[in-house]
Amino acid sequence: MTGTILTVPGAGGDGIGFNSGNDGTLTIAVGPTGAKVNALYISAAGVVQQSQAQSMVRLNTANGYGSSNTCIRRFTNTVTNQGSDITYADSATLGGSFTINTAGVYAITYTANPSTGNAFSGVSLNTTQPTVSIASLANTSERLTIGQAYLGGANFTSNWTGYLAAGSVIRAHDDAGGASGSANYLFTIVRIA
Repeated sequence: MTGTILTVPGAGGDGIGFNSGNDGTLTIAVGPTGAKVNALYISAAGVVQQSQAQSMVRLNTANGYGSSNTCIRRFTNTVTNQGSDITYADSATLGGSFTINTAGVYAITYTANPSTGNAFSGVSLNTTQPTVSIASLANTSERLTIGQAYLGGANFTSNWTGYLAAGSVIRAHDDAGGASGSANYLFTIVRIA
C-alpha cells in the first residue's frame, strides 16, 4: 500500500501523518493539515533518519514601507513560502516580517536597488527602532547585515548566515530611500540546518 496510511489530527488543524512509499519506505510528517513537514524517514532497510524539509521564503519587487514602521520594506510578490520554520507576514502598517519558529541556522540574502545615492539597506534582528535607518540603529547588535548604494539605481546585495533562536523577528530594513515597484528588490530566507 502506498500513500497516506494514517492521519492523526491535533489541535488547531495540526497533526501527524504516516505515509508509505512503493519502495517500502515510511515517512512521518507533522504540522498543519495540507502543509505537513516530513519529520522522520524510515528506509526500506529500516534505517531511521530525521528529515529536514526546506523551509524558505522568497520575495521580490519593492512595495514601499510600513506606514508606521517607515524603514521596514514591503514586497509585492511571494515567489516561495514553504515549510513551517519561518512565518512571513506583510502589513501595510508594520511592513514585512519573518518570525523564526524553529531555532537553527538560516541563510538570508537581500538585494536592494535604492532610487537615491548614499542609501542604506540591510537586515535587522528584533529591531526596536523600525522608523530609524538601519545605519543609525542605537543598538548595533540589531543589524545582521548592511550595505550602501553610492549611486541611485545601483543594485547591491547583502548576505548573512548564522544561528537564530525561535521567536526571532527578521526584517528587510532600509532608510526609506528605495522606490516602490522596483523588481530588483529581492529577499530570501532559508533554514539550512
